[in-house]
Amino acid sequence: MKRLSFLLCFVITGHLINAQRLAINLSDQHNINPLYKKELLIRTLDTFFTYGWDEQRSGQYWDKEDLDLFGYPFDLGTYGYNGKGVSFLTPVFLGAIDFIPRQKYLVKIAFLPAADSLKGNMGQVLNLIANYHKSTDAFTLERYTSYFIRDWYKQEIGHILFYKQSKDAFDLQQARTCNAYNDSIAAVFNVPPKKFVYYSCKDPVQMFNLMGYDFRYEMFLSRTGGMRIGNGLYSARNAEHYPHEIAHFYISDIEGEKSCRIATEGIATYFGGSDPRSFKETVRSLYQYLLKYTGITIDELLFKDVRTDDDVSRLYATGGILAKRIYEKHGLEGWKKFLALPCNKIKEELPLLLGTSKTLKQTIIEEAKKISEDRP
Repeated sequence: MKRLSFLLCFVITGHLINAQRLAINLSDQHNINPLYKKELLIRTLDTFFTYGWDEQRSGQYWDKEDLDLFGYPFDLGTYGYNGKGVSFLTPVFLGAIDFIPRQKYLVKIAFLPAADSLKGNMGQVLNLIANYHKSTDAFTLERYTSYFIRDWYKQEIGHILFYKQSKDAFDLQQARTCNAYNDSIAAVFNVPPKKFVYYSCKDPVQMFNLMGYDFRYEMFLSRTGGMRIGNGLYSARNAEHYPHEIAHFYISDIEGEKSCRIATEGIATYFGGSDPRSFKETVRSLYQYLLKYTGITIDELLFKDVRTDDDVSRLYATGGILAKRIYEKHGLEGWKKFLALPCNKIKEELPLLLGTSKTLKQTIIEEAKKISEDRP
């Protein structure tokens, strides 16, 4: 019997060591309102962040309506565990409050880096919603977004559903321009216009708050920007039009798994510039930069995302120039070939695609000059 007890203890301990990823930072034993089903909530969070990289295994812990709206949250699930026994950012349960008692919980999680990497990444603090289902005695999780925008102004125009903090702040004319642009870019790609949700935020801090973050270092990198998750476009531009990011909805349909960033971002820059500058302004910045810094190599232009003196992405501008030249010569099929080029071969293959016997750098400088001066 003692041997059996010891074996059971060893198995249970081993399971906890191998499975549990969630650390518990605070005890709520002194809370005025102790959490209902707290242990079940902790187990649900722990299991999700242990196996969140595995959609089949952990999809059951995520809310179905949220999955339909945003897709599976790989961006959250892989924080705690990367599937290879290595923690990327350790999830820590900071606390929760049941703002609908015994039904809906606001959960706060921190993702903490290893001590020796603190200078490189300070981690993240994230809010999630947990819903308790009495019929199944189980919790499902969802993103914070829908709860955050529950009182926001909502307006559907064409194929785009816009959200803005207030009606007074919403620019109807910009939204109509955005919808017309969506129709026009769909025509270029020979597909029906995409349907998507446009979350129009006033700045990056509000955008990441909407996504659930109290802190994420990207909140403070720029005054503008944005990203896409699933069918949602998250804009930090304080504007109802975002040409660059909308282009990515269409580029993703024809890009490969190994498409080089110079191609994906280049095509998007050709369509929408690099926020907040237009395509022509973006290229002009690169042209002036290359005239000043003559020693920049072609490898640096193609693979290193460095900013010009007036804060334009060198890589985006270079990619936009290449995308324009390729489209003018080969149309949409040329872009498909551009996106099919792996990074380790792109430098050798581009001259053939561009149809030039000149060096790549010389071609880029000449095209940049032409675009900057608006010559045909």
